[in-house]
Formats: sequence, structure tokens, C-alpha cells
Amino acid sequence: MISSSKKDYIVEYLPAFIRMVRVSSFNAPPTIEAIEEVELGEGSEAIASSVRKFCGAKTNGYLNGTCVVYPERRVVRQVVIDAPKGKETEFVFNFLNEQIENAPPELVAHCLSPKTGQELDPREFGRKEVLICGVPHRDINELQQSMLEHAIYPKRLELGTVGMLGAVQDALKWKDSKLPALLLELDERSANAVIIGANGIEISRRIDMGSKDIAEALKLELNLKDEDAAIRLLSSKDFDFSTFSKKIIRKLLRELQSSIGYYEVQTGQSVNWIHANSRSIQMNRLERSMGEFLNLESLKFDVREWLDSVGVSFASDELREMVDSSWLGLFSSLCTFDKEEVAA
Repeated sequence: MISSSKKDYIVEYLPAFIRMVRVSSFNAPPTIEAIEEVELGEGSEAIASSVRKFCGAKTNGYLNGTCVVYPERRVVRQVVIDAPKGKETEFVFNFLNEQIENAPPELVAHCLSPKTGQELDPREFGRKEVLICGVPHRDINELQQSMLEHAIYPKRLELGTVGMLGAVQDALKWKDSKLPALLLELDERSANAVIIGANGIEISRRIDMGSKDIAEALKLELNLKDEDAAIRLLSSKDFDFSTFSKKIIRKLLRELQSSIGYYEVQTGQSVNWIHANSRSIQMNRLERSMGEFLNLESLKFDVREWLDSVGVSFASDELREMVDSSWLGLFSSLCTFDKEEVAA
């Protein structure tokens, strides 16, 4: 039974917890009315009980809302479709199968404009850049099963990465920045590195190093008991690893320097900003360290003021104070960015 609530909900799935937000409506101007975080370690029954309490559902009811997800095997990559006419779709799925480890034959895929995020038909964009987004069906099915166990019936699924790209692009426009930013999204065993400016995505690539690899390097460096101890240190706001941070992220820095160097040589334009996020470790100190090594400034902006600029408000100051830049992926699902292609 779906909750009879007339309100709209957004649920963001993260490795350790889920975030739930109740909004007045998905139609502008939306107002954030309630926020709740539930730890995933509590067990399915306890989580389901918390979800039902939050949305006012009965004991057999479900929260019906938009779900923002980050499957580990997702692909969000910019490529040039260079295929004979009629073979464009085959090109897209061959690319996805090459990029997703142990990918099943069934994949969900969409092609988006790197400039606007608008969905494109690859058959109409030969020899043009597209943003390919893909996830294995099996991963989606597993996510949906977990959601049902947690009393969540998804109205739709959104890739948080895609929304975050739109949010960062819009924030750069809002800051009136003429220079692009490096957006780094750190998963457990890989990272998405994207150079994005006010006019859209410039470069997107995958790097085979994630938060667990950094934790393993930290464990060896400090002779810690296990990786969990390293993860706890990395997630601690009081832990300062500036003296040896370059050692534990050396590979990641090398790959990022390569991407930035390639972009700057190709365009003659410098990358100025860095914005890093992870769903498993705190990134504030890592972002600062990477910024120093790469000669980039942290992309600082008040998320709450930016939300004001896109028409999202809060029902109270208490709710407003609860959010920071880690909420970009969730709140981007509420935003409507400019979708119009600019005529050449």
C-alpha cells in the first residue's frame, strides 16, 4: 500500500545511511518541509519502521518518492560517437560493456547532451560528443529490492552523479565563473573525474582508485589494525594527514594531473576549481590536499544561497542549517536547469 500523503519525497541512498526529504511539491517553487537520516546498519525492519513514521504510512505502507542512487558499476562518460550510420546504438552498448566490469548483457543506458543534460538520440548525433550513462539491470534490481525491504516504493530512479553535474554547472554560472572546475566523485574502488564549466562538460573519465584503495594505503602508512580503522580516520574531522596525504593519493593525483594537463593543452584554458565528494569518507581535508598539490582552489559556495537562486526554500532555519555541499546530488533532483540548446 502506497502512503496516501499528498506530499512529495526524495530519498538518497548512501553506503552508510539514507537521507529522506519531504517537499511541498516538485512543482516550482518547492519548499523543504522535513529531513531525516536513517542508518542502514539498523536492519531492514527498523529502517522500514523509520521510513513509515517519516511519511505517515501504515504498518504495511510504502513511501512513494524519487530515489537518488549511485550504483558502484554506473558509467557516466563523455565520448564521441564515431560509428557507421545505423550502428550508433551498438557503439554505445559496446562502450558500456567495455567500461563496466563483469557487465551482464542487459544494460540500461541513456545518451545526454554534455552541455545541457538533455536526452539525445545517438542515431542523430554521429561524430558528436554525448554523455553516456549506463547501469546494469541487475544492479538496479538489487537496489529496488533493498528499497522495498525498507518500505520505499520508488516513483523513479535518478543517477545522483548526473544531477550533481548539472548542479555544479549551474553553480559555476551562478558564481559567474569563466573557468571550469574539476569534479571528483570517489567511490569504493573507482573515481569519476569530470572537468566541467558553465557551458557544460569538457572531459569525463574513470580512474581505478577509490576510497578503499586510499584506506589501504593509509593502513600501511600508519600500520593500522585494519581498513575499518583507516576509514574511521579518513572520516574524522579532527584527523590531520597533511604530512603524508601525497603518499596515499599519489596514483590519484597522477591521473588527475594527466587529465588537467590534457585539457589545458587542448584548450589553452586553465582549470581553476576542485569539488570532491564521496559517499563513504569525509572529503574536506582530502579536497584541500588535492587542491594544494594540483594548484586548484576549492569550489566554495553557500549551498543554501545557491538553492535560493534556483527557487528551493526551507520551511525553517533549523532545516536550512542541516544541509551542506554533500546534499548536491539529492537537491539537484528538485532543480530545473536550462535545457535549451543554444543555436550555433
